[in-house]
Formats: sequence, C-alpha cells, structure tokens
Amino acid sequence: MGDSFTAVPSAIAQTGAGFVQEGQQLSQSASSFGGGVFEVSNAFGLLGACDGAMEKYMSMAHSTVQGLEQLAQLWVATGEQLVSQAEVYQAIEEEQQQRFQGIQQKLTTSGGGR
Repeated sequence: MGDSFTAVPSAIAQTGAGFVQEGQQLSQSASSFGGGVFEVSNAFGLLGACDGAMEKYMSMAHSTVQGLEQLAQLWVATGEQLVSQAEVYQAIEEEQQQRFQGIQQKLTTSGGGR
C-alpha cells in the first residue's frame, strides 16, 4: 500500500527524452552564444586593453560557453541514462510477468489452483 515503489517506464523514458532534447537545444544555443560573445571589437576602448578588462571579459566568456556546453552534455547523458533505465525496468517487468504466469500455469496444471 503506502510503502510500495512503482516505476513507470514510459514516463521515465519520456522524461529522459526531454532531457536529451533540451540538452541538444542548449548545446546549439551555447554554440550560437559563443559565436557572438567573443566579437567585442573595441567595446572596452583603449582603457580596457590597458587594465585587462578585455582579457578578463574574454576569460569569463570562454568559461561561460564552456560551462553551458558541459551542462548540455550532462543533460543529454542524464536523458540517455533515464531512457536506458526505463528499458531495464520494462525488461524486468516483462520477465517477472512471464515468471508469474509460469507459476500460475504450474499451479493450475498440478491442481494447486483455486
């Protein structure tokens, strides 16, 4: 009743597919973002070149793009793991059903059924 665990493979797989899709979209967005974020031209002016603001900005931008790409990879990997786990749950469920049916058949044929 209240202490049982139920896994719904189709829902787990659907969640996993969502992670994969969002990860792929984030990866594309990170690539687009990365393409434009480094084109700053003279946004910091002459002073920026002197005090290292441009260098700091470029370092931060590079780290941000790298972080977004890593997050996208993590989402895709998580989604793939969820889909794989859903397949495992489904296979176990099918195996248990077959075993249960085999037990029922043995009980019925041996006269042990009610």
